[in-house]
Amino acid sequence: MMVVLHPFIAVGGAAAEPPPPPDAFYDRPADLAAFNPGDIIRSRAVEVRALQLFPVNVQAWHLMYRTSDADGAPDAAVTTVIVPQGPAKPRSLLSYQAATDSTLRVCGPSYSLVHGAPIDFNNPVGPVTLTLPGAEIALAAAGLAEGWAVAMPDHGSIADRFLTPRQPGFAVLDGIRAATSFEPAGLAGPQTPTALWGYSGGAIASSWAIEEHPTYAPELNIRGAAFGAPERDLEASLHSANRALLAGLIPIALAAIGKDSPEFAAELEPYLTTEGRNIVARARNHCASQNVLNNIWFDYEQHLNAPIDEILANPVIRREIDARGVSGRAPTVPTYVHNGISEEVAPIVGTDRLVNSYCAGGTPVTYRREAFPENPPPQLFTTHGFIAVTGAPGAFTWIKQRMAPGAPDPVAGCDIQDVPSTLLEPGVGDGLPTFVDNIIAMITGQPLGMDR
Repeated sequence: MMVVLHPFIAVGGAAAEPPPPPDAFYDRPADLAAFNPGDIIRSRAVEVRALQLFPVNVQAWHLMYRTSDADGAPDAAVTTVIVPQGPAKPRSLLSYQAATDSTLRVCGPSYSLVHGAPIDFNNPVGPVTLTLPGAEIALAAAGLAEGWAVAMPDHGSIADRFLTPRQPGFAVLDGIRAATSFEPAGLAGPQTPTALWGYSGGAIASSWAIEEHPTYAPELNIRGAAFGAPERDLEASLHSANRALLAGLIPIALAAIGKDSPEFAAELEPYLTTEGRNIVARARNHCASQNVLNNIWFDYEQHLNAPIDEILANPVIRREIDARGVSGRAPTVPTYVHNGISEEVAPIVGTDRLVNSYCAGGTPVTYRREAFPENPPPQLFTTHGFIAVTGAPGAFTWIKQRMAPGAPDPVAGCDIQDVPSTLLEPGVGDGLPTFVDNIIAMITGQPLGMDR
């Protein structure tokens, strides 16, 4: 028996990806090709919530804008633009890319920041799924507290993609174009000082954005990009994450690539057991947190009928995995990268490869390889989740330095260091009380950033 507990999340079975909730705002315009990349198609005022519960005392809007898909064809996306209360005035912009890690609209920032998460009692751990954007606004609020505007794009576009090559970069850059041209936000157009920030799935989108920036949107004044744990080596992630606490990310990765490429899905299917096919199919019914909980300590060896190396040697599967890997292109934007050395979802070897490619091309990179926690208990601990929290103050401290008026150009070359924790870097600890203050302010309805 199938029970529907939410109008667009069905419980029971491995149904096809459910349609998004009806909302004409997201409808693709018939004349999309008539717009230029970054043009605003429509807008509306919204109220955003912290942790999907508490109304945040800010001004916010949804902007639908024209962007491009992976092949460069016209596409559309939505970004949530948030500014401190008060009159519009020139200010900087933080583009915060959330770790959506899903192929559903309800899991993206524009929907979940306004409506909250779907309730699904098929979750074996509990009835409520917290979408990651609903939690990550606690980090994005650091920009609001500085008096900046914040944009949180649905970087999977209105097609709700995940792990698509190039496309999330286009969506991020066009979202910045849209936000900086939106008159009520008071920004100064493409010359607005802008920074990018994201972790995990948000780091993937941020890394594609800075790689596409020199050729796709060179007019944007991106002062720096900070991100952690970018999974740009999917083969390494596949091997490392298996049987880990967050191994439930593997089925959604396979499902997301299959959504992009039906040929990939067709080639993968014979390698999966019946239950393996059901797990991958169900992954397109849920947000990232529930997929992880439903498939905790997932072991793909139990759901494949061939060795993983044989599967990865399949030409179609190899083509799609490589298309999402290190591109070899070097950004011109100064970049801060952090990654746990014992990281299981974005293994350090993959991030080393990405950073080395940037350094070889002349990108100024600050790279911190975090050794704490070193040698965590297998299966019972997630370095990925731990450093998502402990690494945030260091990333934002670097962003503030890049966004400071008159900040000097970074020294050419790469600064690569192994550190116990970025929390111990100079000046980082000073920002920890600010993060706590921001969370308290959001929960209690205090305005953010009005006095900056």
